[in-house]
Amino acid sequence: MKLSILCCLTDEEELNKATIEVFEKMAAYGLGKNNKVRIGEEFANAAGEGSMAFAEGSSTDIGDSDLSADDISQEKISMGEKKKHAETEKEKEEKKSETVVSDAQMAEYSVQFVLNTSQVTADKDWYNNVITRIGNPAFTVTIDDTAYTAPAEAYHQMAEKAEGDYCAFIEAGDVISENLAEILTNGITICPGHHVYMIAKTFANATKGAFRNFLKVTDSKKELKAFYVIDLKNKYDCYPFTFAGTILKTDILKQHNVNTSLGLEIERDFFLRLMAEEMKVVYLPGVEYTAYEYEEHDITFYRGLYMQEWYFDSITEFWMPFLTEMKEKYGRIPVFIQYNFMYSIHARFEGNMDNRNKHVIEEGHGEEYLELIGKALGLIEESIMLNRNKIAACITGDTMKWVYGILRNGQDYKFQRFFLAGKIYYGIGDTLFNSVMSLSTNILFINYRDGKLEIDGTVHPILYSMADEIYFKYNNVKYKIEYNGRYGLTKAFGAAICKRHSFHLSIPVAKKNETAISCEAKFGTQIETISLHFPSHFSRVCGAFTNSHWFFGDNREYMMTSERRSMVIRKVSKSQKFVKELKLLKDMFKKDNWTRKYAIFRMLYFICRPFMTRKPIWMYIDKIYKGGDSSEYLYKYASAQNSKDIKHYYLVDKKSTDYKRLKKEGYKPLVRDSLKHRLVFLYADMMVISNSTVYAFNGYKLKNSAFIRDLPHFHVCCVQHGMSIQKIAIAQNRLRDNLRLYFCASKYEIENLSRPVYDYVGYDALKLTGVPRYDGLKDRAKKQIMISPTWRMQAAMPVRTSESEQRDYNPLFKESEYFKVFNALINDKRLIEAAEKYGYRIKYVLHPIVSSQVEDFDKNDFVDIVPAVGDMSYEDMFCESSLMVTDFSGIQFDFAYMRKPLVYLHHKDIPQHYEEGTFHYDTMAFGEICHDNDELIDTLIEYMQNDCQMKPEYVKRADDFFYYRDHNNCERIYKEMIDYQEKYVLPERY
Repeated sequence: MKLSILCCLTDEEELNKATIEVFEKMAAYGLGKNNKVRIGEEFANAAGEGSMAFAEGSSTDIGDSDLSADDISQEKISMGEKKKHAETEKEKEEKKSETVVSDAQMAEYSVQFVLNTSQVTADKDWYNNVITRIGNPAFTVTIDDTAYTAPAEAYHQMAEKAEGDYCAFIEAGDVISENLAEILTNGITICPGHHVYMIAKTFANATKGAFRNFLKVTDSKKELKAFYVIDLKNKYDCYPFTFAGTILKTDILKQHNVNTSLGLEIERDFFLRLMAEEMKVVYLPGVEYTAYEYEEHDITFYRGLYMQEWYFDSITEFWMPFLTEMKEKYGRIPVFIQYNFMYSIHARFEGNMDNRNKHVIEEGHGEEYLELIGKALGLIEESIMLNRNKIAACITGDTMKWVYGILRNGQDYKFQRFFLAGKIYYGIGDTLFNSVMSLSTNILFINYRDGKLEIDGTVHPILYSMADEIYFKYNNVKYKIEYNGRYGLTKAFGAAICKRHSFHLSIPVAKKNETAISCEAKFGTQIETISLHFPSHFSRVCGAFTNSHWFFGDNREYMMTSERRSMVIRKVSKSQKFVKELKLLKDMFKKDNWTRKYAIFRMLYFICRPFMTRKPIWMYIDKIYKGGDSSEYLYKYASAQNSKDIKHYYLVDKKSTDYKRLKKEGYKPLVRDSLKHRLVFLYADMMVISNSTVYAFNGYKLKNSAFIRDLPHFHVCCVQHGMSIQKIAIAQNRLRDNLRLYFCASKYEIENLSRPVYDYVGYDALKLTGVPRYDGLKDRAKKQIMISPTWRMQAAMPVRTSESEQRDYNPLFKESEYFKVFNALINDKRLIEAAEKYGYRIKYVLHPIVSSQVEDFDKNDFVDIVPAVGDMSYEDMFCESSLMVTDFSGIQFDFAYMRKPLVYLHHKDIPQHYEEGTFHYDTMAFGEICHDNDELIDTLIEYMQNDCQMKPEYVKRADDFFYYRDHNNCERIYKEMIDYQEKYVLPERY
């Protein structure tokens, strides 16, 4: 057997050499085996004991196709003659090895590497000679220098130079097992007549390629076979749809054209058409392919996520006409193709859900895009849309299935009720999903005050759409749910796709030994108890352990647990509380070491509590890896008040330069991840934050907060990183961090946050005091221009562990319009010449989230590129700069507070990263708004010519926006916090 391996090399030498190294290893491996494979021996070793049954004609060993004995005969599989005489199992075992070797066939293989070097900029001769140096005569290299527009086109062209019976495909930078030719020869010899083979595919982050589920339910790792024949008539989750990791009969590659007009969908179009004709593929699990480029299901690194073409052209120019054509050609769109479409659609939603939104689709156009998806879904059978076959690549929650149904069929789409065995289920047509009691009501926050439990939560959207009535029941009293407008949306592409219905509930605690709070839903005359779920750090209780609990009451005399789909409340004595805690610790010690660590930590919490909680504790948090924000300003002010009744702790990373700075200034910062930090977090009475997600900043996710969430009792106070004048309810609604006090600098913030979606009205949380950071803003301007745009979701890496850590380097950053625009700006010849002429220095300050990209930008002698991490001081930058250029960043308000000029770049080529709330740029911006680099540079030159002075109309706007203009913001906030502590915190301390 001869194999041709086709590879398109690129202009990135590092990627090319990685793949060439693979080829060298492959040639060396073949040389070591004399380029031969012993078919029987290799097959037995790969497959294990199960292969022997296959060798004797068993239909259960062929793979996922469930072939009968007749099918095996048709596949012409022969592993030797059957034994003429019966043998005992013991005799078979003794002779197994000898039988395999004697019956084995030797097969030779050779390999031709066909390398397209049309994009190589380095020495091309190096690639031509590299394989020959191995000294394996069965491995050769053929160079093809034909230009191409897409790799699929190149492969089709390279097929003309392919000498092999089969062609395998590898992309530059990818890695493939060195035994490829050996395993393929084995498979072709044992199972001839097939045209398409595929292999295991993984990515650098250890995720697996989609549609590579070759195993049956009955298979296990011990029973892994050398190959599997997949029949797409009855198995829909194993087939290729890209060239990489696929092997084709060379004649088949030549006979099927590629449609180069389809952009990102060229390869998918080629393979789905091919597989619709073939309907069979052979899977070779003994080979593995590691890909450099990610596929659609990756929500960060797949390139299409950042390209409009993937969102629009792929659907309108490929999917919709292709699905229509398949329906006309086959009478029914092949099921595996329909599932591939659902996988592709699901990838779009997953990559753009809520904060994952890449903003490729312009703000305000998300609804139109959802309508387009709805039209495409109309071409798919409903049962497949709902994933009736439970294909792994298409698995999604029932809520998303419901959303698909609405998009496909209209807003009146609802799941149906089914009554089975006295229970109510939901589904559609002949597809049944689950019991309605599983449509859980989320309990997001519970607090006890003045003899009442104050409960905030949400009702599941499917339950809300189906039930006639939903209510809570406690102590035989029915409590009607009071729905409110608090943010509960799930968004995709910036548009709402469903809503969990928010409510608040106030329940007087009955003075009984045991009571229970349950949620019930009424369907006609039947009532179902709905499960309660506790998906928030502030839920107090959880179902992680049988003995998880929360103590509350004026004297902590009540205990709440999650039991029987209810919140059970019991009156408990001190001894009963002690026993309950011991039972919980016992539960935790039965788990893994990670859980045991938290059990020990809980014990330490109780031991240290009498010594560490003698005084109220105020804890302050900024970015942790970066200080200098509002929390630090308030920390310093509060610490200077010399109050002996309060302990103050400012959290920072010990590795940060701000830690060293604070130590030098005489402060004792709290070190992140230290034991003291962990304890102070649980003991804190007031938590001062400038950024949302307080638990994440302290190293907690839902899994490990379940170990301690009954212990914290802090009251969260927001001192803000930016101004709250845009639509930011997803991050700043009251329950995001259970905010009790929210300090603002402008009446427009109060107006914005008073909207129902934020849910602050009635809680006396919003205070017009100014923000602490502004106390340090004193003009020391020199001839310096600061350019500092905000970050973009599509240009930054996602959070790796928590927002408290600096984000990683994004290898796709340089491909973003964001980079291209600002790199061009800071290197613009006119801007540099003007700065030199008028004596200005330009500081390009990267947002902290994209500071890891600092080396990507081109350097010049008049622009300093400054990452906003390390020892960089925002305060110094603001005070020393004469003018600021930004887009939508909240730091514009720091500059405007000093009445210094701003210019905005709302570039037409960069997706907007801002939804207007109560701040409207066209009438309230503090400077000119430019829409391209040339317009911006013209404006900057004008300002430099006039000594960078803020124009009167913009001064007037700043005067209207800010309520205060002094440097007493910390003083006002401190007073508010002291008053709040006296009223609410001290009476609840224990």
